[in-house]
Amino acid sequence: MRLLSEVFANLIVIGLIFGGAGSSTYIIAVIAMAVFGLGYSMMGGLRASLRTDVVQMLALLIVLIIMSVQTVVGPLFNVDAILSSSPDITSPGWVLLAVAGLQVLSYPMHDPVMMDRRFIADRRTTRLSFIHAGWISVLCVLAFGMLGVIAGLNKESGEAILAALNRLFGEPTMILFNIALIVSAISTLDSTLSSAAKLAIADMRIASERVANGRIAMVALTIGGLGFLFLGSKDLFGAVAVSCTESLYLTPVIVISIFLGRTDVPSWSYATSFIAAIVGASLYFLETSGYTGIVGSLTGAEHKYAKLLYLCVGVLVVGFGAYIIGIVSNRRSRIAARV
Repeated sequence: MRLLSEVFANLIVIGLIFGGAGSSTYIIAVIAMAVFGLGYSMMGGLRASLRTDVVQMLALLIVLIIMSVQTVVGPLFNVDAILSSSPDITSPGWVLLAVAGLQVLSYPMHDPVMMDRRFIADRRTTRLSFIHAGWISVLCVLAFGMLGVIAGLNKESGEAILAALNRLFGEPTMILFNIALIVSAISTLDSTLSSAAKLAIADMRIASERVANGRIAMVALTIGGLGFLFLGSKDLFGAVAVSCTESLYLTPVIVISIFLGRTDVPSWSYATSFIAAIVGASLYFLETSGYTGIVGSLTGAEHKYAKLLYLCVGVLVVGFGAYIIGIVSNRRSRIAARV
């Protein structure tokens, strides 16, 4: 499910660069890039995806540095305006930050694309690469955030963020920016498809370990990712939020089993946490796609970030509750057996 949402999210990025959601140029761009990414992945696999990762990172860093410098030295950069851009603690930005705080443990552990990298390098190289990827990505996120805040502060009524950025930075810079986004999306797409082949064939053993079967798994995941686009959701954040919520079943595992070292957790506790996360992710998808209004009616929340926060809290309460009850019941069973 995480891999499906990765395909879905990156295809949306491509589509929105070329046109509005649902437009003919949007659909053509999505399908063309899906076919191109699939073909490249089927030819090269995981090692080929590493080459596009290097190109993607270099392109993204160069464009991001250009835009950041252009922003800081430009007339629109105002530290006070940026710091006061979201004064209300109940505003969507702060709510989303709270959501990120709840998901910060589980989401990195639930990244199959990053986790698969450990199979093609030694332990020291992998550890160092993750450490350096951490601080580099933090800086990139902060830079992207600054660009988004400035675009939000200076956009006109009803103007989209990308349109505002195009007006503020000019077409030459935005062409470079869009190229970097396209390369980045393709880079993530081929890594995701390679991980899907490994998951389905090498790990789950759905079919024999043959290259042809790995390619069939890639085709199936691409079709599944495209299918999400025709279920009514055109929201990029929605795709990321769904996979983030799915990953919350790992939080009790990390806190209780890994950090606290408790291994006496029954399997039903893990299963309950997993089911709660899947239900929460499904509810968010259905809610934001307009199929249901359950979360809004039960909580009174109107904004999608507020609904997501309620769902994340609910998933964690159920997950941790199941773990605590499971540990207590196991302890009582052992005491009863000794008596």
